[in-house]
Amino acid sequence: MLKIRIIPILLVRGSSIVKTVQFDDARMVGDSITNVKVFSSRMADEMVIVDIDAYKSGRINEDLIKRLAAQCVMPLSVGGGVRSVEDADRLFRSGADKVVINSAFYSDPSLIEKVSKKYGRQAVVFSLDVKKENSVYYAASQSANIVHDVGAVETAQKVVSMGVGEILLNSVDNDGKMNGYDLGLIKSVSQSVDVPIVAAGGCGSKEDCVKAINSGATAIAAGSIFYWIGESIITIKKHMSEQGLPMRLI
Repeated sequence: MLKIRIIPILLVRGSSIVKTVQFDDARMVGDSITNVKVFSSRMADEMVIVDIDAYKSGRINEDLIKRLAAQCVMPLSVGGGVRSVEDADRLFRSGADKVVINSAFYSDPSLIEKVSKKYGRQAVVFSLDVKKENSVYYAASQSANIVHDVGAVETAQKVVSMGVGEILLNSVDNDGKMNGYDLGLIKSVSQSVDVPIVAAGGCGSKEDCVKAINSGATAIAAGSIFYWIGESIITIKKHMSEQGLPMRLI
């Protein structure tokens, strides 16, 4: 049985790590290099780094990504500002193992096919940001400033058909709130596609991680629980293992 992955999400602004609440109100956490070193030493299975300003600026900070990748001892997914195959090329050359695509998909859906064809679907992650309105889950983009009139499930199915190998499923409403993952969202999306689902948005306890996996996620992504609550990857893994879930403990 495949081991369940615990994946810290690092949001980069400039050279610092920040943490948002509902994709807004970014609070500084600390230096990016230091944070990557810390997570690399604490049994993280993978790492996701997203430059939250790169899409607006139109500039990928290759130098910073190279320096962060050099400190990362596990598989690394990098996103932010990926608008073209050439942007993906830059991230892979800088040390990324996977690229994370989000906003550009809505203006150029063919981007996923192009990157997947060149690098393989295992190297393409789609960040599916979701807002819930009137009990309906809608896809969102551009830091959730745009909510599309297409459902989360429909979007997930479309990107998978175009070559995405994994979905990073973000609940915008739960982001940074530490009140638990949106289990209904996880269930609906995971049952609709046959690729790994990485649950993100709302983790506040070890038990939240267990519930997300039992709802259909295949991996856990989090930020606030490490920064503000002080929970560690190791203690989360031990708790999940005690609940009978397969974890990498050494």
